[in-house]
Amino acid sequence: MATVFGKPKRKKTSDALAAFPNGLFIGVPSSLKLVAQNELGFTPRVFETPPQTLPDLLHLLHSVSPQAHEFGAIVVDDASHICQQSMLQWQQEAPKGRSGKPDRFWPYQQLQQSLLELAGTARYLGVHFVMTFHEREGGTNSMGNFTPGGPDLPSRNQVERIPSWCDINVRSIIDPDYPDPWFKGAYYCNPHDSDWITGDRTGVCTRTEQNAPANLREILRASNSGYELPRIAGLEWQDELADEVAQRFVDGENVEDVVKDVNKSWTEKKVQPLHLRWACQDGIARGVLRMQSNRGLFDFTANKEVGGASAPSLPPPPPSST
Repeated sequence: MATVFGKPKRKKTSDALAAFPNGLFIGVPSSLKLVAQNELGFTPRVFETPPQTLPDLLHLLHSVSPQAHEFGAIVVDDASHICQQSMLQWQQEAPKGRSGKPDRFWPYQQLQQSLLELAGTARYLGVHFVMTFHEREGGTNSMGNFTPGGPDLPSRNQVERIPSWCDINVRSIIDPDYPDPWFKGAYYCNPHDSDWITGDRTGVCTRTEQNAPANLREILRASNSGYELPRIAGLEWQDELADEVAQRFVDGENVEDVVKDVNKSWTEKKVQPLHLRWACQDGIARGVLRMQSNRGLFDFTANKEVGGASAPSLPPPPPSST
């Protein structure tokens, strides 16, 4: 299970599509197809009548569970919207208390119960399960206690609970020092930062003090977990090319020179440019992760350079609520 949260238009959706191109995607069909076709050059498998609420989502997951292995992954895009829609419905359905007014705690009880059932269901699907969220900055809960920033959920108490069920929970950010010439995206994962709830059980995102590439496919591939990450049929060559790009990058070649050279040599093969860029971006992320993993377990000095770029500073803490 994985959770990716961040501000809008940080390519959370496109990364999930690139990581699991054969998966089943649950979200707005037109948006998912638009991103996949325009950024990656393929048409994803989407559920044409997406669920609007958590109970609907749970019903869908139970119904597809027997054939989930055919997809390899299930991705829920913009789970924040589904949670918000659920709260609106529960507020309308809330029973009246002794005062004659709707019980305002009832929707939050339903949210907690539904999210708990969602976690239990997802764990036993037997496939990758990924949810993308908008981000919610840290603040105080109803008890006056500080809660860190994380996935955007209607209840601050759930902001920490959802990540605790996931193997990977990362924040999507912009890193100007990331060497990808097309998009400077990265995943922030620092369990020591009390302002944001992040973590990674594979250990890949926390190998150094630097941000990890915003590339779930390469993060999972770099782990020692033996995950299966099949390519689209006919695009198996992308892994071979990604390896070539990664090795040349690790050997010290300038990344822009490498991708220009790759584009020149592959143009004659009449490869779809979007497929070519996809492979190159995987190669860049693969190279960055290889260099980060080369740091010894007992090397406690900060790794200041990756690919010739200085290590970026940590994202600023959320603004004070006061």
